[in-house]
Amino acid sequence: MPPILIVDPSFPGVYRTPTTTPSPNPKEFAIRPIVLALALCFVTVLPAQSPSTSPASQPQLDLASHPDRPQANPAEVDTIVHTVHAFFSTLSVPAGGKLDRNRLNSLFVPNGRIAYSIEPSSHHPADVLFMTPEQYADNSDAQSTTGFYDRNPANEIEQFGLMAHVYATYESRLNPNDPKPIARGIKSIELLHSNNRWYILQVYWDSERPGNPLPESYLHDSTH
Repeated sequence: MPPILIVDPSFPGVYRTPTTTPSPNPKEFAIRPIVLALALCFVTVLPAQSPSTSPASQPQLDLASHPDRPQANPAEVDTIVHTVHAFFSTLSVPAGGKLDRNRLNSLFVPNGRIAYSIEPSSHHPADVLFMTPEQYADNSDAQSTTGFYDRNPANEIEQFGLMAHVYATYESRLNPNDPKPIARGIKSIELLHSNNRWYILQVYWDSERPGNPLPESYLHDSTH
């Protein structure tokens, strides 16, 4: 019998293989229905090339080489905290709702990415899933039968020069007024300050679970 696949409640649509039989509690696993297309959108078949014939890849300035990127609301990206809150707000949609793609993309540098950590199980070691904001939006929009709301109760902020790092505590709910979250964890957010605003370079997160509790220190704001 193949392993049972369930939805990880900390990220709608990402599969997690349980080590035990899943709980029958429907609320625990009622996150948006599984979409097979998610597995396909990350697979790209490239023609084989020998190293000697592959064209050299020249690095480019990310912001300068993408002048037509969506423009953010200045009030949402003028500070680190405003940018983090705008990201959380953008991810939160009611049942049947769609993500605002322009708003989500406007928060990131052109080649920004979202990374989701896959916890280890008896079937596989720990791994990571990388996606673009567009891929995240595709997956979210394809699973719009339930709502998803992310709240950011606390941030640990570190800044040096043009760069900043935020450990952003998150709480996920199916409905904004639910008394308890279905998942908690930490989103690690890297940011760049350019042209009088903040850009997100990468968001990477891990979830609270047995053996990986959320430390008390991350339930309160701090700045360094």
